[in-house]
Amino acid sequence: MIESRPIDIDGRFVGVAVNASLSWHFVAIDPVLDDLHGTHFASAEEVARVARLVLARATRRVH
Repeated sequence: MIESRPIDIDGRFVGVAVNASLSWHFVAIDPVLDDLHGTHFASAEEVARVARLVLARATRRVH
């Protein structure tokens, strides 16, 4: 059975973490996180943590 979890950062839906047996991979919905699309992580929480960091960094550059 495939397990997935939406990744929402401060009310912004940015993608989905999908369990791929031994790891979780990220399916990016938000173009800001396209570089993370398909990246594998140890947990869905780790996906969310890294996505939050990348999004924060991208937001700081714009402002």
